[in-house]
Amino acid sequence: MFSNKLDRLIWRRHRKLMAVIGGITLLGTVMMTLILLHTLKQISGSDIQIVSGSIHKWQVYRGSYFTAYSWWLIFAFWLGGLEIMHLDLRDHFNEFLFSSGFSRLKVYWAKLRIALGTLLGMSVVIIAIQYLLYWLSKPAGTTFTLAWPGLITSWAMGLAISIGMFSLSWFAALIVGQTGSLIVTISGFTFSLVGLSGIGGNILSGSWLKVSKAALPWVGAGTWLVSAVVLFIWGAALYQHLSLEHNGEYLLFPRLRVPVYIVFVVYVTWLYSYDADGMTMAVAFILAALFGYGWLWRPRLGEKWHQWRESKQAKE
Repeated sequence: MFSNKLDRLIWRRHRKLMAVIGGITLLGTVMMTLILLHTLKQISGSDIQIVSGSIHKWQVYRGSYFTAYSWWLIFAFWLGGLEIMHLDLRDHFNEFLFSSGFSRLKVYWAKLRIALGTLLGMSVVIIAIQYLLYWLSKPAGTTFTLAWPGLITSWAMGLAISIGMFSLSWFAALIVGQTGSLIVTISGFTFSLVGLSGIGGNILSGSWLKVSKAALPWVGAGTWLVSAVVLFIWGAALYQHLSLEHNGEYLLFPRLRVPVYIVFVVYVTWLYSYDADGMTMAVAFILAALFGYGWLWRPRLGEKWHQWRESKQAKE
C-alpha cells in the first residue's frame, strides 16, 4: 500500500485508531440518516421530495431531511489531527522515528500526508454509504434526486472546514504536551469559533466591507484553507526543533509561552466584550489575563501527573 519504509511505519502505528475514528464517524452518520428517514416515514402524503430543488444551484445545500456533507466527517478530521500527532508524543513513538535515520521534516510531512489521505478516503466511503442508505431506505412515495451543483459546493465547503479543523487540532497537539490540557484547550477553542463566526459575519457584512450573505460562506472557506496552510508550514518549522526534554510540559516550545499568552488574552477579551461597553471589556481583559497566567505559568497538576506516569513506566 505504501512504497517507502517511513510511510509503512506510520501507517502500521495509526491504522487501528484511524479505523476506530472511521467506525465512529460511520456509526454517527448512519444513525443521523436513519433518524431523518424515520422522520420522513411519519409524514403522510405522496410525492415528498427528500432533497429540495435548491440542490441544482451552485450553493451549499441545506435541507430538512438530507445533509450533503455530514458534520460527523468534520469531527473525524478534528479527532484525526489529535490522534496522529499527540499519541506519537505521549507513547514515545517520536523518539523511535527520530532515531531511525529519517529527518524530522520527512517524518512530519509523512504523518500529514497519511493522515489527510486516510481521512479523505474515509470521507468518500462514508458519503457513498450515506447516499446509498437514502436511496435504498427512502419511504414509499418519496423521491431522492441529487444534482452536481449543490453536491460539489457542499463537498467543497465541508472539506474546507474539515481541513481547517484538522489543522487546528494537529497544531495544538504539536505544541501542547499534556493530554488533559490539550483536550480542554482545543475543545474550548473549537467551541469558541461558533461565537467568532457570528462576529466575523457581522463585521464582513457590515456597512464598511459589505460582503454579501451569499459570499460569506466562501470567505469563511478561504479563511479555513489559508489558516490550514499557515499552520501546516509553521508546524513543520516547529517540528524540526521539537525537544523531547520538554515532554510532559504544557507547552513543548517554551518560547511560545509569551506569544500564546498575548493571543489568548486579546482573543478572549475581544470575543467576550465585542459590541459591549468599556466596563465589560475591562472585566474580560482582567479575567483573561489572570486565567492565562495561571494556565501557562502554573500548569503544575499536569506536569506532576506526567512525572508520576513516567516513573511508573520506568519501574515496570
